[in-house]
Amino acid sequence: MILFLLACSAGPDEIATAIKSENPVMREDGAKIAQNYDDQVVIDALVAVLTDPASSEQVKLNAIESLAEIEATGSGETLIKLLQEDSSPKVRRAAADALGRLVVKEAVPALLAYITAFDPNDHEQLAGIWAVGHIGDEGGGMDPEVKKAALGTLVSVRDRTTDTYIRYNVNAALRTLK
Repeated sequence: MILFLLACSAGPDEIATAIKSENPVMREDGAKIAQNYDDQVVIDALVAVLTDPASSEQVKLNAIESLAEIEATGSGETLIKLLQEDSSPKVRRAAADALGRLVVKEAVPALLAYITAFDPNDHEQLAGIWAVGHIGDEGGGMDPEVKKAALGTLVSVRDRTTDTYIRYNVNAALRTLK
């Protein structure tokens, strides 16, 4: 019901207020509905909720999805920090995906560290593999040193995995690194 009411009549200021609310349901709903508001007030509220230790995992997941949907490229630094430091594997995976969708070139070193933290056969690394490939494809080229590191990491994963699905995705990512 709250979601319906917010979506029907709320402006960016009301959405930002919902995101900042102490009420956890309002926060979740506000962070989810925010994907329909490409407004700096909303973006600032989403970034703030991601750095608030009181934010639940679901609020963070909704906020990350909204930032990616509204193409809030300025949120890259916050998303990189989540990828590196958040305690929730779901939040880290969502941050990796969002960084790829937003084509945040500065995220590649953090994404490579994310990938190498997993066993070569662990599917959890797929979001990072995809993100590196998407950044390589859409990002108009990487810094040569970063590209060299990306190639080395991806080739290492490909050579060590026995999982054909992971190998397929690594090869797809490698093809994008121009």
